[in-house]
Amino acid sequence: MVSLERKKYLAIWREKNRDKTRAAQQRYYENNKESCDEKTKNWQEKNREKCSENSLRWQKENKEKYLQNRKNHYFKNAAKEIERVRRRKGKIRQGNISMSQAEQAEAQGMYDFCKIFKGFEVDHIIPLNGKSVSGLHVLGNLQVLPISINRSKGNKYKEAGHG
Repeated sequence: MVSLERKKYLAIWREKNRDKTRAAQQRYYENNKESCDEKTKNWQEKNREKCSENSLRWQKENKEKYLQNRKNHYFKNAAKEIERVRRRKGKIRQGNISMSQAEQAEAQGMYDFCKIFKGFEVDHIIPLNGKSVSGLHVLGNLQVLPISINRSKGNKYKEAGHG
């Protein structure tokens, strides 16, 4: 058992040697990544309410940083984020159809292409909420189109061979 004096001494030492302490913690984490992640996950599950409160408090106190983090995450994961938002808004009503990692990467590549070449957008070949038919947010239903063509197409779907 560690005495109270020893605990106070260690706390003061850690405070004075923050860089050494952080470096040691980082080394430990790198060497024990899986067990550390598992412990963190278990703790967060047991303390879900506390984690939510802390997260919301941090977001309010660090609004600019939080918004920048969201923007960076969205920029790196546009395909997933667009799907998440559309599901939340109810625009994708179908069951939980998910793409493989390779398909997600290819879809992300389409969104990245559109970021680089500003005149293009990712289009759903069969609209998510068409009047006569509704498609899915899956790789086979995505294509890259010039903005003008995509916007003129709107929420309509023309079958091949039909004018």
